[in-house]
Amino acid sequence: MKYFGSGRSGAFDWFFQRVSGIVLLVTLFLHFYVMHFAIEGPITYEKVMVRLSSPGWKALDIVFLIFAVYHAVNGFKLIIDDYVHSTVLRAVTIGLLWVMGIAFLTIGIMTIVNLRVQS
Repeated sequence: MKYFGSGRSGAFDWFFQRVSGIVLLVTLFLHFYVMHFAIEGPITYEKVMVRLSSPGWKALDIVFLIFAVYHAVNGFKLIIDDYVHSTVLRAVTIGLLWVMGIAFLTIGIMTIVNLRVQS
C-alpha cells in the first residue's frame, strides 16, 4: 500500500491554524469597531494616518499582518500536504510558498513601520 501525504501528523499545523483564525477574528472585530464606530464622521485618509501614527496601532497592525500571513501560508501548506504526492514537488512548492509569505510579510511590515503623517 502506497502512503500519500507528508508523513507528519499535522497536529501542530492544525492547532495553530485555529489559533491564528481566532486572533484574526478578534483583530478584525477590533478594526471594524474602531474604523466604523469609534471614529466620528466619515473615514478619511487623515484620520487613518493619525491612528497609524501611534506605535500601539502599528504594533496591532503588525500582529494582524503576521497572523494573516501565517494563516494563509499554513492553509495553503495544509492543502499542498493533502494533494501533492511527490516529495520533491511538495518540498519545492512549500518552499516557494514560505518565500512568498516572507516577502509579503516584509513588504507589509515595511509599509506599516514607514507610514508617516503628512503635514
